[in-house]
Amino acid sequence: MHHWKKAWYTLIGPLWIWVVFIIFVPFLLAGAIVSLSVLPPTGDTLVKTVGLFCVMILAPLAALAEIAPPFVTRVEVNWRNRNSETLFEGDVEWEDVPFLPPVLNRIRSTTGRRKRREESKSTGTANAKPSTI
Repeated sequence: MHHWKKAWYTLIGPLWIWVVFIIFVPFLLAGAIVSLSVLPPTGDTLVKTVGLFCVMILAPLAALAEIAPPFVTRVEVNWRNRNSETLFEGDVEWEDVPFLPPVLNRIRSTTGRRKRREESKSTGTANAKPSTI
């Protein structure tokens, strides 16, 4: 069973701060800009559309797939690596890899199934005997 502190501790990470920010700020800014009535109706519609794009596309990408702008992923990777003993069991290191350069990066662990597969392939080829045909 997961300890409650581990579950809640991840919610204060930089990636979740980004998720909350990208959900609330576009609505607040769009509401403020539209309420000022300084833009024509087309401009108001454009501002609302950009706000909805941020909320409906960027927030789920960050929350579900750990995809965010590079400045967020760098801070999240540093935070996860620094707090890995509290957050995760076993040795886990994190890195950010380009997803849609230079706009979005993705966070992934460097120790996991992928690394184990790479290690098994490298040891398998190193132990292979040459053919004598």
